[in-house]
Amino acid sequence: MKKVIIITLLVFVVKIYAQDNHPIIGAWQLSSVVADGETQTGMKAIWIFEEGGVFKAARSINSKSTPVGTWECDKDRKVLIMKSEVDKDFNGEAKVLNLKEDQLSYKKEDAILYFTKVEMAKPDTTPIPELDFTYIDFMDKEGGDKYLEDGNKLPWTIDQIYLGLIDVKEMVYNIDHYVPNQGKTDSWTNSYKTEFISPNELSIREYSYFQKDFIEDDHVFPLDDETKGQKIFFPQEELEYFRYIGEEMVKTDLENFKCTVFEGIGENDLNFKYWMIIDKPGVFAKIIKSKIGSDFTTGYTNIYTLKSIN
Repeated sequence: MKKVIIITLLVFVVKIYAQDNHPIIGAWQLSSVVADGETQTGMKAIWIFEEGGVFKAARSINSKSTPVGTWECDKDRKVLIMKSEVDKDFNGEAKVLNLKEDQLSYKKEDAILYFTKVEMAKPDTTPIPELDFTYIDFMDKEGGDKYLEDGNKLPWTIDQIYLGLIDVKEMVYNIDHYVPNQGKTDSWTNSYKTEFISPNELSIREYSYFQKDFIEDDHVFPLDDETKGQKIFFPQEELEYFRYIGEEMVKTDLENFKCTVFEGIGENDLNFKYWMIIDKPGVFAKIIKSKIGSDFTTGYTNIYTLKSIN
């Protein structure tokens, strides 16, 4: 009887968990989704099924992959079983409709997802344009702010920003993502959407086109008797310590802009460098956000470059 139980268990293991030579192993790029009678295309997201049941995902073939859960296949039921706490798209059972050499499709809930097998791009070894200054670089010998007067060199006041953005709905940026020892690993598009809540309340929020959602709360800097005439970095993050670098011409997809350049330190030990378009109050031609670290889990650099003003 014991021998029969062991054999039965072995058959079950082969049926469900023998994933080391499964045809689904590899990287699959989501090509289209059919749901509610509509077809969505243009996605770049990657599902990666590795040996041993490791399940990963990436934004694109050029991105760094991230573990999102586990996977296994029930061959008899032709069902892909994914387990993840990261996102509902990576969790649950899916009925496999087609699995060929380079094509995969499955039905999950009421949607059919179509994938094409791809090869992930090799890491980019381009040097990372890190901002490696620290708080000490902004301190004088007495521990005071060495560049306290540089705030007078900011190109705009809050009044000018309100006027400059009155007809602007959003400012769209291309973002290049760099990580230590790998170079550029990803690129995507975000925007800063503007909304006048009232004539004296301008809300600006960063929007992710990948997530199709806002990625931060309302950022409002009111225009009133107390704030009128102030020179600030709004709509970008205000810096705790900063210094004036000079003026530069910046080339963007839109045009070349003459900018005032500042660099400094914000919240969460993030370093920033801003190129503020002198004759377009509230609009930044280029932004660098950098966190110093030895690998992708502790350090990164994001470079925002202006694409359009809508």
